[in-house]
Amino acid sequence: MSLGPEVLLARGGADEPSDWAWIGVVLALYLLIGYGLEYRSKRRGGAARPAKAAVDGLFSERGSDVGQRLTSRVVMMCGALVTGLAAFLTRSAPAAVRYPVVGLVALLGIFAWAYFDHRTEPRGEDGA
Repeated sequence: MSLGPEVLLARGGADEPSDWAWIGVVLALYLLIGYGLEYRSKRRGGAARPAKAAVDGLFSERGSDVGQRLTSRVVMMCGALVTGLAAFLTRSAPAAVRYPVVGLVALLGIFAWAYFDHRTEPRGEDGA
């Protein structure tokens, strides 16, 4: 049994620009939150230029082990699953309720992911 073109169009394709835009938004939020956490850490550590040190620290090579990277990905996937569950449970709610709820859950998931990565990163000699 083949599906008609109207069914395929209703489902959407995997290469829609909006799908890639959402991925870009998630990554941008992760970088923004990660930068904020790194900036706060560098400022508290007494860095002379905390903004520059935060950028350098954000993109520095992390010496994390495989277990830590796996746990980071599990935190990320759990956040995505909880966001999907929130979208599923609010599917019949009005858009004025659904979008803020799903957005807040997604933002909390991204924050949890960035915070986990920040807290488990190896600390330098200066402790910042």
